Amino acid sequence: MSGTLSPVGPSQFFDDDGDPLAAGLLYTYVAGSSTPATTYSDSALSTANANPIVLDGAGRCTIYLDSASYKFVLKDADLATIWTQDNISSVALGQSVLGEVFTFGGEASTPITDTTYPSGATYDKLMSGSAILSVDSANLVGTYAIAGMLLSNAGVTVTVALVNLSDGSPDTPIATISSTHATGERVISGAITFPAAGASKNFGIKAKVSSGTAFGWALSLQRLS
Repeated sequence: MSGTLSPVGPSQFFDDDGDPLAAGLLYTYVAGSSTPATTYSDSALSTANANPIVLDGAGRCTIYLDSASYKFVLKDADLATIWTQDNISSVALGQSVLGEVFTFGGEASTPITDTTYPSGATYDKLMSGSAILSVDSANLVGTYAIAGMLLSNAGVTVTVALVNLSDGSPDTPIATISSTHATGERVISGAITFPAAGASKNFGIKAKVSSGTAFGWALSLQRLS
């Protein structure tokens, strides 16, 4: 997946007098929150920007966004706020096409051993090696499912769930995939019903096995229609 240039505001920022905001600071957060969110300096999303981004002498910077919704807060070098803009959505969300929309990840080398979903909404309760998706369902056009590779040891059932980490039910799946396949198979869920539009939510992946161990990797959000 490639990032897209920030769709809000120019890459050059100005103070209230219209002068370039030399050494200004651009803070980036998960939309609707004060949780820091990562932006990037390249379209491959391989080099993260500092947070805050320190503008150069001409008030410029380069910003690529992940498939997520952001809040930007622009401040001058003395930390006075110039403006705040919330619900900045990546073009990849608003114009997503059929196929992979977001990579949750997972690790083929780390066994799944929990027999119930780990309880809680923090990152350490999620599947090893996975990422968090932050998105307002208003930015998701079409029908979506989760997909991924699952491998079972000794015929045990492995189940991977997409959970909503923001609304008080982080242990309740909103979509699942499962398998007993001994050599690994790609599995796709039924259609996902996302929360009502209007605010960005954090979504993550949790996993469990009926007993023993299993593995899951290459987990992603897919647009089906």
